[in-house]
Amino acid sequence: MSLSAKALERLLDKGEFDLVARTRCGRLGRESDGDLRDLAGTLREKRNRARDIARQQRREFRGKAPPQGTRPASDNHGTKAKADALTVALKRVGAEQTRRAEKLRAPSQRSLARKALALKQRQQRGARPASRTAGKGMRSVENAKAAKSGALKDAGARPAMMRAKIARQ
Repeated sequence: MSLSAKALERLLDKGEFDLVARTRCGRLGRESDGDLRDLAGTLREKRNRARDIARQQRREFRGKAPPQGTRPASDNHGTKAKADALTVALKRVGAEQTRRAEKLRAPSQRSLARKALALKQRQQRGARPASRTAGKGMRSVENAKAAKSGALKDAGARPAMMRAKIARQ
């Protein structure tokens, strides 16, 4: 979940807040590739430090480690939230780097259009007939089961004749 700028300002110091602010709301797209790489490295360092401090504080208030400061930590919620905020910012930078890399690998519209035209022309070459005549084409296939017209010995012909004979009388 993304935090508001006010909440981030409370969690982070000035330098960290400036780093995270560079990853928000379109400012990330204006960064050069070198600056983006440097920003990712700095954010990773800050995130790792905050994560390590949060782990140490958690061990202190659980009684597993001796206190680092003058008194043991009572909780690590603030430091953990700081590490989470830096992680979210680092993910945004990583997503932007991935987007830029994919954009470089993707073919241009010009090359895609040329490829489509070549495919279309190759398809049309094979579709044209060799001559102007139609050739043999389709031929009808007679149904062997159907009765021939005027056949008297077929199954339905005799009753039909009888009906016709009775109707004439």
